[in-house]
Amino acid sequence: MKKVFAVSLCLIMFMLAVGQACADDAYYARCNIKVVKGNHITWVNWQAAPYTIPVGTKLKVTRNGDTATFVREDNGESYKVDLGADGDAYLEKFVSTKPINISKFPKDVQSNINKGIAKVGMTKEQVFIAMGAPSTLLSGRTEKMALEEIMKSDNWIYSRRRFGKNIGIEFDPKTGKVTRTEGIWGKD
Repeated sequence: MKKVFAVSLCLIMFMLAVGQACADDAYYARCNIKVVKGNHITWVNWQAAPYTIPVGTKLKVTRNGDTATFVREDNGESYKVDLGADGDAYLEKFVSTKPINISKFPKDVQSNINKGIAKVGMTKEQVFIAMGAPSTLLSGRTEKMALEEIMKSDNWIYSRRRFGKNIGIEFDPKTGKVTRTEGIWGKD
């Protein structure tokens, strides 16, 4: 009887572990995610970060309050993530349960996304995919803002690096397309 109980308990624990692992594996980078020294990702999303996790990269995500760990499926690299606040709404700024496909966009927009820059004429979705969440809106800092709230704003400010010039993106309120950029790298 003890043996049957022990085997049953082991099977139940195994099934729970497999179920949790499967649930954690179904995430993809929603945008180009900026990684600073020591494999750290922060809600500030420093644009001068030395490394970027490309949009669409499959990630295993483990949450713990207002932090998370992302593990790349393709190479096993692990990253500590400061979400800015606790909850799925803040995690959604970084990842999606659905793969992100940029091939639906024109070639020049795909190129800008791959370079991590915004250009006049790009949509909010395209800029978000290219550069990630802005650090600031006119209404304030974004660490405790959900993706939906950020997308309603027409003025986004990105922090390039500490004590560096910021990057500003202005969107047309009617079309949702970029009308002006300030401080963007790679301007033509």
